[in-house]
This record gives sequence, structure tokens and C-alpha cells, in this order.
Amino acid sequence: MSNHPDPGRDERYYKACLEHYTVSRRGLFRGLIAGARKASKHIEVPLVIRTVPRPPGAVDEVLFLEFCESCDLCKQACPNGVIEKEKEFPQLNLEYNDCSQCGACQRVCPTPALSSACRDIGVRPYFSDGCANRMSGACHACAEQCPQQAISISYGQIPRVDDSLCDGCGQCRTACYQGAIQLRFKAY
Repeated sequence: MSNHPDPGRDERYYKACLEHYTVSRRGLFRGLIAGARKASKHIEVPLVIRTVPRPPGAVDEVLFLEFCESCDLCKQACPNGVIEKEKEFPQLNLEYNDCSQCGACQRVCPTPALSSACRDIGVRPYFSDGCANRMSGACHACAEQCPQQAISISYGQIPRVDDSLCDGCGQCRTACYQGAIQLRFKAY
């Protein structure tokens, strides 16, 4: 089969072919819409809500569970030792240390499971009434240690957290010598 036009067919033949296959605008749009409707019926994305803190850079939970190979490389690479394996997948345990957001877990991950630009872990500090600032108005340890400057303190008041700045690293809790900060995960 050659790429050259058939010498027995002239310009009239090709013009008739093109006119025969001409599609009206209405027909074109009908075809496009019908194809889009047909394609959209087959796409179902399950709703999976994250219920535990994942390492920084974790993609949406449904994708994370799909991509993560549970290889433990992130756990081994974590210099702070806060990544543990629970129910087959890695999660963060900030009970005894904080996450420095160093990126070591992201660098060693062989899959896109930790490829999100969002580094928010989803953990937020909650301050108890035993906060030294509330009692004496002299403590600023949590605010001074916050790398995101998400904590503001007014004299004699419980500190406030700006959720839009906080990334959930837990460094405020580590800095609190009173033990007045609890970290809580907010499911999303």
C-alpha cells in the first residue's frame, strides 16, 4: 500500500469524499456531548477520609492507599523516628517527638504516595487550662519554637493557633515544659 494518491482518481473523487464525510456543527456537538456523558458514567471515585496523620507530602487518602507499597523506606529514613507502620501503611506518631518536616521520607519514597506539595500533617495543638501563659503570662515557649509562626499569645490567655499557617509538626508540644499541649488529628 503506497502513500501516493491513486492515479485513477481525480480531484472530483476526493472532493466528493470530503463532502460525504462533512459533519455539521450540531452533529459535532451532539457527538462530543454523547461521548462525554458516556465517559462520565464510568468514573466513580470512592470517598476515603483520612483518619490518621500521614507523613508530610502524603497525597489524598484514596491515592495514598493505592500508591503506597508499605516498603518501610520512609520509616527507616525518618531522623526523628515518628513514622510507624499501623495497619499496613505508614502514619505519624507525634507522642514522643515532633516532625521536623525535613523531607527525608519524601526523598526515599519510590512511589508518588508522598509527592503532594501540601505538607500539612493534619494535626493541631490544643492547649489545656494548665498553660503557664494563662497562669502567669510569662511563657512563650510554644510560639518561639513554632517554625510556621502559627501560634499567637496574648498576656494571661491560652495561645491561639492559626490553622492556615500550622502544618501540624508538633514542635510546639515538644517545647512545652508544662505538658499543656495535646495534639489532635482532624480528619479530612
